[in-house]
Amino acid sequence: MRKASLSLEAVPATVSRWCENLGMKVSAQPEPSGDEVLFPNRIVLDGPDAHWLAANKGLALDALQFLVHEAQGEREEIRQAYLDVQSFRLFRMKEVVAMAAMAAEKARTLGSYTFASLSPRERRWVHMVLSRQPGFATESEGTGTFKALKVTRV
Repeated sequence: MRKASLSLEAVPATVSRWCENLGMKVSAQPEPSGDEVLFPNRIVLDGPDAHWLAANKGLALDALQFLVHEAQGEREEIRQAYLDVQSFRLFRMKEVVAMAAMAAEKARTLGSYTFASLSPRERRWVHMVLSRQPGFATESEGTGTFKALKVTRV
């Protein structure tokens, strides 16, 4: 495991400074997600240029997120900061939680349900949500970053 160099508390100021160095007017503040188990350490980016980070399905936000995690050096999710702009990721988390509930209902009646490709984070959300409900098993299928996820009734 790598040694952490950027503390969780220093992330908002660092992200704001990085954006300023790129010529963007963006501020960063911690804000709770409402489900700290699924979406811990949410840092909300705001300001006149913040919307640029959410453009193109959040590719710039993903890149900035990667740099933050590299600077933190942490691999434990509970210690990593997670960036959000215009509730882009918070909305997706809520959407995936609703999809997990629908998958549980389908698996309950049909025996199984398979999601199409999901990102690693989205698959983790589904695994965690369904682990809270007895009677279901989840399994990622395929190779690569984006994989299918199968929910089965046990």
